[in-house]
Amino acid sequence: MTGYFDNAATTIPSQAALHTYEEVALAYPANPSSSHREGKRAARLLQDLREQTAALLKTNAEHITFTAGATEANDIVLSSLLWRRRAEQVVFSGIEHSSILEWSRLLTHTGWTVTSVDAPGGLVETAAIEAALHERTRLVSVLLVNNTLGTIQDVGAIAQAVRLYEREHNSQAIHLHCDATQALGKIAFNLTELGVDSASFSAHKFHGPRGVGILYNTRTNLEALSRAGGQEQGLRGGTENVPAIAAMVCALTEATERLDQHLAHVKSLNSVLRMRLKEVEILTPHEHSSPYILTISIPPLPSEVAERMLSDAGFCVSAGSACAHNARQKGAAGHHAMRLDKRLAESSIRISFSHHTTLHECEALADAILAIHRKHR
Repeated sequence: MTGYFDNAATTIPSQAALHTYEEVALAYPANPSSSHREGKRAARLLQDLREQTAALLKTNAEHITFTAGATEANDIVLSSLLWRRRAEQVVFSGIEHSSILEWSRLLTHTGWTVTSVDAPGGLVETAAIEAALHERTRLVSVLLVNNTLGTIQDVGAIAQAVRLYEREHNSQAIHLHCDATQALGKIAFNLTELGVDSASFSAHKFHGPRGVGILYNTRTNLEALSRAGGQEQGLRGGTENVPAIAAMVCALTEATERLDQHLAHVKSLNSVLRMRLKEVEILTPHEHSSPYILTISIPPLPSEVAERMLSDAGFCVSAGSACAHNARQKGAAGHHAMRLDKRLAESSIRISFSHHTTLHECEALADAILAIHRKHR
């Protein structure tokens, strides 16, 4: 392999995280719910890890629930709506991850009104969210960093608009949820300052293990559909994966402590590719975007064809969100919400970096893309 450029789909686990997983798996073999001595040791470690996570996120430990990833965290928030006595309205940005948007079908089936708000150029406009609010609105979901273009949403301004609506209309509380999976460990943000009620994260996006994540939640009215043994304050049943949680906290600590250093490195790589690919259509805007994602378009080649050609040349890129690959219409819906030119959208390729990405790899990728572009334009 010449270069791995699909870090928005998943990252390579850090050596420290892998070592931590093995160490904790061997040293803490018991179930944290067990009442014997080893179970209590595991429970204490789990609580320590919760407090470490809360400190890294600058919040309180009671707001942290460990999950199997961001998808499950999103599911917990959205499934809570099904417990309500009557179906009302939810507002989604049209560029949410598929784990959010796929709830539209079930919510609509159960009587909820689902309002989707477009995001021209990949940016959700606060005024558009305001216009969608209604006296029956019970939840608004806007992601922080879009997983397709890498655009950063002004979630803080949206939160202010939602709270102002509540006050001016004497409305019931509106739950504001934020999928921040592509942001954690990559760009600086503060959950308290964003003003969200809940947020979701996945460890494998910041060099932790797969199958573990975090739900940040400040509301007391969330209810899980799957209760199981009552673990994680009843929000996420099932024996906690303590070794994976420990590895996640290790990876998050590394990412947080080196965020500025890693960000500067990735910014420089992003700039190099933008400069080298000037003759190619670049869809990710230069401003208000995470440097970790750069989406380009090389018409007339379909995305899947360009992805395969680059793969044959030794480069791992993506024709869009990995979670939407099995259903082309999911990606198309997001492109429509962004109001992208159909020709460019159907030829788009997502390049996503990590702090392990090298300048040499970027130069080689640029050469490969330009060769394909010049041959098929």
